[in-house]
Amino acid sequence: MSTPYDGKIGLWHFKGEKVGEATIEELADTVRQWAPAADAIWVKTSDGDSWEGVFDDKDAMAVRNADDLARWVRILADKGLECHAWANVTGENISGEIARIVEAARVPGIRSMIIDVEPFESHWQGSREDVIALMTGVRERLGDDFHIGISVDPRRQHYNSIYPDAWRPFVDSVHPQVYWVSMGRDPEDLLAETYTVWGGYGLPIYPVLQGSADPTSLRRAQELARSVRGATGLSYWRLGVIGPLQFPVITQEKVEEEIGPDNIIRRYGWEKIIAPGEGGYMDGTHIGQPSSAVFKQFTSVRGHTTKYKKTEAARDTVWAQWTPELPEQGIYEISIYVPGRHATTRRAEYHIHGIRGVGSELLVRLNQYRYSDQWVPLVVYEFEAGPNGGRVNLTDLTGEPDKEIAFGAIRWRQVIEQHEPPAGIGFDPPIGTPEERMSSEVWPGDWYDATGYATYYTAVGPAYHTGADLNLPHDLDRRAPVYAPADGVVTFSGRSSGAWGRLIVIRHDPLPDGQVVWSRMAHITSPLVREGDRVERGQQIASIGNAEGQLPFHLHFDIAVTDILERRPDHWPGNNLDLVRRHYVDPREFILRHRPPGR
Repeated sequence: MSTPYDGKIGLWHFKGEKVGEATIEELADTVRQWAPAADAIWVKTSDGDSWEGVFDDKDAMAVRNADDLARWVRILADKGLECHAWANVTGENISGEIARIVEAARVPGIRSMIIDVEPFESHWQGSREDVIALMTGVRERLGDDFHIGISVDPRRQHYNSIYPDAWRPFVDSVHPQVYWVSMGRDPEDLLAETYTVWGGYGLPIYPVLQGSADPTSLRRAQELARSVRGATGLSYWRLGVIGPLQFPVITQEKVEEEIGPDNIIRRYGWEKIIAPGEGGYMDGTHIGQPSSAVFKQFTSVRGHTTKYKKTEAARDTVWAQWTPELPEQGIYEISIYVPGRHATTRRAEYHIHGIRGVGSELLVRLNQYRYSDQWVPLVVYEFEAGPNGGRVNLTDLTGEPDKEIAFGAIRWRQVIEQHEPPAGIGFDPPIGTPEERMSSEVWPGDWYDATGYATYYTAVGPAYHTGADLNLPHDLDRRAPVYAPADGVVTFSGRSSGAWGRLIVIRHDPLPDGQVVWSRMAHITSPLVREGDRVERGQQIASIGNAEGQLPFHLHFDIAVTDILERRPDHWPGNNLDLVRRHYVDPREFILRHRPPGR
């Protein structure tokens, strides 16, 4: 789905009295001087049924009617900047709000309209029926071709309160307000929640980043948005608070450097992305039908076409091929964009061609089910140049009869330089002395797992275990320290039901490949952290307990790859092995694959 924001950098403008410049010309000159990579300014045009200029004391910049907005369009165009409109809606006077939105959108040169929909005072207070009435009136006057987006608070607790299903038929894109500083969050944490909550909405996502954040976290946020989440356009809130330290970060148009899943820092040069329907992509079938009759498709949150179908257990029926035409022989990273929908196969098999010095193709298997709306690095190799170098093929043969496989975008990035990062990244065991946790052993010293992941046992009723039960011989683990296995944010700390006793759940920072996991430490005593606390790897968070006398002393430790523990800290699949494998991974194997450098 093509939108006005692809490849664009936008800056939001609230009102004239909120910026230091006296005129539109001065504001445009500031943007041109400090953020030459910026493409557009989004100008607020109305609040409820009133033009925004009614509330703006700076006459030279106030938007009090369509003529004032036309002046914005003209001046920005002279400076090489696009003009987009945005409006705050309240639902208090539907006909008046329709009139203001339509008048602004009809001004020649306005590229799009973003509707700010937030469930707070002075924002949207209407009902589901009011949403439908408002947007029906707007679309009847503007038609279906004019681009309308919605800007939302992306936090889970605010999703249902704005009636997202009612807006969906009328809007074309989502612009979540990723204001991690104002919300007391980390950018990784808030972006992960944003894509978890809004990834299934079925529209392209263009994050609005907090432009007043410190440059380090701002750079991290935009790198995660672009490189991990695949955002094809970004905007920043807002002019008037973005300063000289932030503008140089905003001007960086692509990710120059990144840490891979192998804990190697890579600096990139040439880059190419190919999605279905674009040059370099082709597909077909082996069953005498056109591919259009076999594939289904949808638009990913990147705004690109993604094809999908049921997997095949015995033979391949379709094929797809991505050919990048690498510019020269060299080291390239190939990444796969895995959508949040229609990607449930555990065994997608990508055939990589053109590796230098290798006469045959390389087969790489990817568990698409484990990822959601993110880029997943697949391989880094030295490739030949030419039509075969870096070519990727994929079929629907996975050996699974009941899954779905996605055929989405693939990215090639030339690696200019690579080196090991400093220490501080990765997972350690949650138990053991500091020296033991620094070793290469996952369960160090005399620690052992008394139960085992996915093991059937009957200690607390028949169940398949979700993780590990960590013990020391002779009850030596009694009140031993429990440590955060990796950096993250505590999402639960307290008593739970049944034999859980006290437990702590941590949402960990995204891994280099963008994956987010949650860890749970249960049956603990003397908790040292509360919900919302930021923790670092190796920080003591509690002591080992016995579920307040219900069990022998030990630490229940598991790792979830979905957000089930954030929603249900006491989640227990019981006899359902499929749910265990869906939500949890073997914690020992996971930590073994994600140790800090040097372990």
